[in-house]
Amino acid sequence: MARPVRMNHPDTFYHVLSRGNERKEIFRMEKDYKKFKQTIARMVERFELEVHGYVLMSNHYHLLIRTRCANLSRAMQWLGLTYSIWFNLRHNRSGHLFQGRFKSFVIENDKYFAAMCLYIHRNPIRAGMVKNLLDYPWSSYHAYANPKKEKNEPWLTTTLVLGMHGGSRKRFVEAQTAYSDVESSLLDELRYGLILGEERFVEEWKERLQEEAHREKPQVRAVLKDQNISSVVETVLSKLRVEDGTSLLKPLRGEKRPDRDLAIYILCHLGVFTHRDIGRVFGVGYTSVSGALKRAGSYMDADKKIREKVVRILNDK
Repeated sequence: MARPVRMNHPDTFYHVLSRGNERKEIFRMEKDYKKFKQTIARMVERFELEVHGYVLMSNHYHLLIRTRCANLSRAMQWLGLTYSIWFNLRHNRSGHLFQGRFKSFVIENDKYFAAMCLYIHRNPIRAGMVKNLLDYPWSSYHAYANPKKEKNEPWLTTTLVLGMHGGSRKRFVEAQTAYSDVESSLLDELRYGLILGEERFVEEWKERLQEEAHREKPQVRAVLKDQNISSVVETVLSKLRVEDGTSLLKPLRGEKRPDRDLAIYILCHLGVFTHRDIGRVFGVGYTSVSGALKRAGSYMDADKKIREKVVRILNDK
């Protein structure tokens, strides 16, 4: 299956959506929701981006993000991995928490962005969970409607969307209440599942993507990856405190090497290199990388200290 197109650009508006694996719950209790919000706060600081809106449902979430750097994919991968490890440990489970890679699309400007904020806030109503948005605690609606609630979420940026309503919370609430009559027309302007905006904006982005695809020829990407992956492997092995890292780069059948499995796990979850890229460095095939990932997962499930070490290393990258 082809992977969704990733459009990582600075100073860009995005809507991001991710669902639980097999549409199962990613939030089971109040503490889960709170932990996810705490992880969002860390992501905002770590990756220097802005979160302008959110809705956390039991089996999926929506985020409205504005990037400052071209790092959306890396930020979302970090968010998903960090929360997944915590969730699995807390609920004594293993395996993937989220269903594949996150989905995202680019939004043209603050006008569309503000409209999308109103749209995602209505998710609990569309799902039949509440009749009044104030009755649903896990969305940014409360921060927009109540300045006291906003102070509890300093990582949330509300000025841009409120500015589209004259800086008035009252006008925002009125617009949110009236939005149900016009919401169906918003996603009619979503083109190719990637871009929300007017036709001119869509064409500009199509041209930009074509230019980038031409510049990043496969041969060039392969050379850059080969150069970069060696230094990353060296850094990861150093952080794992492996004394003789070169021994782990030699294929030895039948010998258990947990440090190698953990290094492969970390490299895969950085979201930069493919399994084949990683396999070439360690002298193993694609299927061996998959096996290493399973073994690494079992090490982390069995030993909390190992899990915490892996999280620290991923957080440092």
